[in-house]
Amino acid sequence: MKSNDLQHPVLVVDDEADIRDLMEMTLMKMGLRVDTATGVEDAKNKLEGDDYSLVLTDMRMPDGSGLEVVQHINRLALDTPVAVITAFGNADQAVEALKEGAFDYLQKPITLSQLRSLVKSAVKVNEADTAHEPKPAPA
Repeated sequence: MKSNDLQHPVLVVDDEADIRDLMEMTLMKMGLRVDTATGVEDAKNKLEGDDYSLVLTDMRMPDGSGLEVVQHINRLALDTPVAVITAFGNADQAVEALKEGAFDYLQKPITLSQLRSLVKSAVKVNEADTAHEPKPAPA
C-alpha cells in the first residue's frame, strides 16, 4: 500500500487508547497518514475541519455510538467510506450500520489482513467516487 493510494488521512475513532494506537501504528506501517479521535464528539469536530479518505470507528464509546459518526458524515454529505468496528456486534447492528451508510462492519479483534483488505476496499471506493466526479472544463 502506497501513501498516495489515499489522498487524505485515515481517521481512527476509538475510546480505547491501546486499540486506537495499535490501529494507528498498523496503518502507518502500511504507508498511510493517520489521524485519531477519542470519541464521537472528537470525531465530529475533526470531520468538520478536515477531509479523510477513510473512517474506522468503534461502535460503542462513552459519548455515543459509531452510528452517530456515520450519520454525521451523511449529514455533511461527505463521500468518505466508513467502517464500523466493534467487540459487541450482532447481526442487527451490522444491518443498521450498513443501512446508515457504512461500507463495512467488522468484529474486534481485527487481523492485519482484515485491516489491509479494508483499506484496499476504501481505495476502490475512493477511486470509483473520483471517476464519477465531473471533470473541469478545459480553460
